Amino acid sequence: MSRDIDKSEELTEEITTESVTDNSDIEDISEEIKEKPKKKTKTKETDSVSVQTFNRKKKKSWIKWVIIAAVIAGIVGFIIYRVVKVSKQVAEALAAGTTQEAEITRMDITNSISTTGTIQSKDVRTLTSPLAGVKIEEVNYKVGDMVEEGAVVVTFSVEDINKKIGQLEEDITEAKQAKALDSKDRDYTHVNNYDLQTYAVATSYERFQKAEKDLQKAKDDLAKACEETGDYKRKYEEAREKIGGKKDELEDTQVAYKQWQDTAPDLTQEANIRKNLDYQNRISDLQSKISDYNSTILAYDTGIDTYIKAEESAQAAVDTAQRNYDLAYVDFNKAGYDAGFSNAKTDYNYNKGNLQANDAVKNLERQKEQNEDTLENYIVTAPISGLVTEVNAQEGNGYQANTGALMTIQAVDVFEVATQIDEYDINNVKLGQRVVIMTDATGDDELEGIVSFVAPTATRPQTATGSTSNTFEVKIDVLNKDERLRLGMSAKINIIVDTHRDVLAVPYDAIEQKEGGANVIYVLDKTASNAAPEENKSGGIPVIGIDGLMKGANKEDSAPAAPENTSPLASVQGAREVPVQIGLEGDYYTEVISQDIKEGMTVLVNSQAGELPDDFTMMMEGGY
Repeated sequence: MSRDIDKSEELTEEITTESVTDNSDIEDISEEIKEKPKKKTKTKETDSVSVQTFNRKKKKSWIKWVIIAAVIAGIVGFIIYRVVKVSKQVAEALAAGTTQEAEITRMDITNSISTTGTIQSKDVRTLTSPLAGVKIEEVNYKVGDMVEEGAVVVTFSVEDINKKIGQLEEDITEAKQAKALDSKDRDYTHVNNYDLQTYAVATSYERFQKAEKDLQKAKDDLAKACEETGDYKRKYEEAREKIGGKKDELEDTQVAYKQWQDTAPDLTQEANIRKNLDYQNRISDLQSKISDYNSTILAYDTGIDTYIKAEESAQAAVDTAQRNYDLAYVDFNKAGYDAGFSNAKTDYNYNKGNLQANDAVKNLERQKEQNEDTLENYIVTAPISGLVTEVNAQEGNGYQANTGALMTIQAVDVFEVATQIDEYDINNVKLGQRVVIMTDATGDDELEGIVSFVAPTATRPQTATGSTSNTFEVKIDVLNKDERLRLGMSAKINIIVDTHRDVLAVPYDAIEQKEGGANVIYVLDKTASNAAPEENKSGGIPVIGIDGLMKGANKEDSAPAAPENTSPLASVQGAREVPVQIGLEGDYYTEVISQDIKEGMTVLVNSQAGELPDDFTMMMEGGY
């Protein structure tokens, strides 16, 4: 640029110098014209010389004006040339400012669903108790404590229950003592009655007593037979249920075996043999158990008749004993109605008293046993090892089952991530899909996970603005055990939907779509010349002639050409347009398919353009 300005200054000085010289010639001519009237005589030769001198000066003045016009036209043409050149350089600078280079790379492209979720325990236990109104004596853990499986976490006060059990023990002792005394009284009355009665009455009474005992024994035998028959029938039904379960299990195993045979995995022959043998052994074992159950049922079918007959026999014995008792009673009355009736009444009261005394003792013993059984509910132990996350039990308060859990324990060795997936993504989420999990606590370390649960129905959470959107709950098992994880942490998750391995890929912004919908990339040929266009042979300065036409300028420099493609990438020198098909799209890279590309090629990426100075400043400062 400085070289061009120096040339302009030289031209200007030349024009100025020549203009001064030409003015002196004009002054000489004017002086001659003024002096002509003063001369009276003049030879022909002198006149001829004067005319030639005037013509020469006139011609020289005309050439001078032509040169001045040419110089002005040259300056104007130079300015136009610089403006055109600067415009082209501005376009190239703009393209360069919005373009980056990248390589066509062979890589694995992954399509994933990105979202966030919350770390939570996979095993959560809430502890309750069947007790009601019992005071809580000790709470051994608080929120944030770690607890081992089997540890005592809550104890209830046993003061009231121990008092109750003690009172029952006293009642049992008193009942037994009363029973013994009453029994002696009844025995005495009974013996005394014998003494008062005649031999016949005594004999009748003995028969009556024996008949009564036989009746009682027959009733007891009947009750026992009924109980045994009921137990036998129960076992029979249990055997039938078990054989039904084993048959279902056999059918499921056979179906699984058939499916495995139809779709055997690509394993070693030895592995297939072992698995095949395992299926056969399981089927054989189930068939053997079914056979055993069939034998058991057959035995039950045979034995049930025995029990039924025994029950019928016991019932017949009761009927016989009852008849004998009735006959003895009648006989006793015949021997002495009053004595017999008295003896019978005494005997009846005797037996009734014994039964009532026995029942009273048994009832008290049953109550004591039931209360002792509830003592195990007064000590609550941890069902799992884990972290105490909630404690509602308070020492000194009475507990009611409807007031909520005593305590909540969450396992901290098995985690899962709970998240919500939008309805337009949920169809791409499947059970067993691989998941990449990251948290702030684990930094750049990626944790592995798999989708373990996909909700069958949507939820409609309400946002802060009041709008609702359908989402589906998804749970992801965390496969890594990491001590840095904590319950309630936020997690960033990527659910891997699809992966294309070892494919050619370019940055997403390297792909442009043309008006017809075709996708293209621009491959950079680095062997192309980066030299600037040559200047025209006339010295690089276009000159406008007298006829108004530009002389010495290249035709392409006379005006900027209309661009054939609006993409800034197309204007980069060495860029070659290559049509491609788009494959799988990742977050940053996209799979491209074309026979005209290969790994390692350089492609242009359209990035945000930087600021450029205006054209006039660039031209005046010589930046181009």
